[in-house]
Amino acid sequence: MTEGFNVAAELAAVSDRADAWRFINGFVAHWREPVRDGDGCGFQELAEAEWRLGSPLPTALWEAYGLFGRRGDLTSVQDSLVSLEHLSVDDGALVFRLENQAVAEWAIRQEHLEDDDPPVVFRRKDSDSDRWEPFLDRFSTACIEMVLSESLFAHDETRADNRPLEESETIDAPSGFQRLALSNYPMWAVEGAVIRWFASPDALLRVDADEWLWALGLTAPALDSVRGSLPGDWITRP
Repeated sequence: MTEGFNVAAELAAVSDRADAWRFINGFVAHWREPVRDGDGCGFQELAEAEWRLGSPLPTALWEAYGLFGRRGDLTSVQDSLVSLEHLSVDDGALVFRLENQAVAEWAIRQEHLEDDDPPVVFRRKDSDSDRWEPFLDRFSTACIEMVLSESLFAHDETRADNRPLEESETIDAPSGFQRLALSNYPMWAVEGAVIRWFASPDALLRVDADEWLWALGLTAPALDSVRGSLPGDWITRP
């Protein structure tokens, strides 16, 4: 485990994809299990995916799959990173991530597949309009979001919990927490709504559409502290 990994400060220092991979490596070493040799996909697998698709894949996608493409605990606990052999182009975009009931999907538009670190789009498959909408401006940033989000679902009630927000309740700047340097990005399940993140030295908070609160503690006592400082109807509270 690394010492003193400050999630808010480390994320604020991310300016390119190399920084993104450093952030992910540091985060998972401190909060999860470190990334090790063999956790990523090999060169030949990635080259075969390009050959099958008849298209180059972005450098950032190569690097992400090569770093942690086999780590389902980082990419596929709730929603799923698409395996290389199942990557496909649909309606002009390369789909790389699926919501757990296939209601939503995340992708890179075909015209950006030659970009080093392209923007990511998403769409709902069950809506009247299934057009692609902007999600995050870089694939590497979307990978950070994916690892943070999947981490919320990778632990039992001793370290993770969630609850609805009351109508009058606002999670803006909780005491001891800093807003993470992720731009407001769409909450796919609620049209027009966004997701926001906050971090303390030993806890993470995600606020979905100002309607739902998720919490992850570095330890069980850290989660209990969050429950105490933000009281409410926590779903898995013992």
